[in-house]
Amino acid sequence: MDRKNDAIEALQQLITERESAVRRRKGMKVSQEEAIVSDWTLTQLHIVAAIKEKGKANNTTLSEVLKVTKPAITKAVKKLLEHNVLEKTQHGDNKKEVYYFLTKSGEMLALIHDQLHEQAKNRYLRIFKEFNPTELETIIRFLNAITENIKSH
Repeated sequence: MDRKNDAIEALQQLITERESAVRRRKGMKVSQEEAIVSDWTLTQLHIVAAIKEKGKANNTTLSEVLKVTKPAITKAVKKLLEHNVLEKTQHGDNKKEVYYFLTKSGEMLALIHDQLHEQAKNRYLRIFKEFNPTELETIIRFLNAITENIKSH
C-alpha cells in the first residue's frame, strides 16, 4: 500500500482518537487542576502565563507575545478582570496606558497551567524516546508543515 495513504489514515486516526479523548474527559471526573483550567480559554491561560513571566503587561505587549489581535486580548482580559484573576493599574499621568498584573488567584492559575504544561511535555518526551534523531527531524518537519497549512487557511 502507498505509504502516503498510510500516513493519511494514521493522521485521521490521531484526530479521531483526540476528539474521543476530549469527549471522554468531559464526561469523566478530572483532577481539580484540570477542572480549574477548563473554565478558561487558551488565550486567557496564555495571558496569565505571559503576565507571570513578565510581572506585568499591557495589551500591546500581550498581543505581540501571544501573536493575537488587540481586540482578542481585550476580550480575554475582560473576563480575567471580572473574575479577579488580574488587576489593572495605570502608570503616571498616562491614563491610556493600562498594565495588568496577577492577583493571588491569578498566580495560582498560572502555577496550575505550568504544572499541566509540564505533565503534557513529559508525556510527549516519553513518546519521543521511541524515535531516533532522523525520525524526530521528520516529525518536526511534518508538524511545522501542518502548522503552516493551518495558518494559511
